Amino acid sequence: MRHIANRLAHKLTAQKDLYKPEERYRIGLIESWVSIVGNILLTALKVIFGLLTNSIALIADAAHSASDILSSLVVLIGFFLAKKKPDQEHPHGHGRTEYLASLIIAVMLIGAGIAFAYSSYIRLVGGIFANPSIASIILILFAILIKEFMYFFSVKLGALIKSEALTADAWHHRSDSFSSVLVLVALVGGFLGMPALDAYFGFAVSLFIVYTGIKIAGKSCSLLLGSAPMEELKNGITSCVKEFEGVIDIHDLEIHDYGSWKVVTIHIGVNGRQSLNEAHEIANQIEDCVNARFHCNTIVHLDPQ
Repeated sequence: MRHIANRLAHKLTAQKDLYKPEERYRIGLIESWVSIVGNILLTALKVIFGLLTNSIALIADAAHSASDILSSLVVLIGFFLAKKKPDQEHPHGHGRTEYLASLIIAVMLIGAGIAFAYSSYIRLVGGIFANPSIASIILILFAILIKEFMYFFSVKLGALIKSEALTADAWHHRSDSFSSVLVLVALVGGFLGMPALDAYFGFAVSLFIVYTGIKIAGKSCSLLLGSAPMEELKNGITSCVKEFEGVIDIHDLEIHDYGSWKVVTIHIGVNGRQSLNEAHEIANQIEDCVNARFHCNTIVHLDPQ
């Protein structure tokens, strides 16, 4: 599943400028709709088989798959709002809506983990166990494969366009995959005469899901507050500036992150003996180069030396 998902993700982004806001929006839409359609299909299948086999575990797992549709809708709305043009109240655009979307999904992920723990407790103390059937086991195995594909697909796209929202949605897929594994354990445990297995596994998995949600929430809050830029972006901008003759020194590089849009400030040292027009032309060329390559708004300050 991982190999197939990664190949598809690379094919969708091959020879594309992933710094371009329009390209990030396109990738966000693809991930969102793949997730929404996949979750609708899985929810319908789990409900149908759950009713046919009278399996409480399958119907409960269907509810979890349905909740994933909501998280994908949050991603879809987040990317849609993030591409809105700057206005008077938001002069640097609405790109940070993407980070807000990832924070919302992280909170949903934490909620799912807590719900896992509560469900496991109820099953353990109440003796609520799944009704085993071969058809249910086959469906759960199919659901796990689909969910793992969706996880690897989303997490790869998130890594390629540096999107916390897609990464958070990917972990929502994996939490559903874990949920299906627990149902599978419950069904197999029923055949083996150990129906309480899923409850014990549930506690362990719920802790992991809550931890992941807290980690994503922390990263999202950090980005909303204005965290330090990625070294890859800083090194790329620095290399771009060094391409120009007349640049003696580069210092005080600042990058303000607004999602797909960045505001960059650079101080460069230039020869103080050259004319102001010559120095100003160097600054203009650098601004044009950085803006075109990284899709940002760049301001270059000149320091005569």
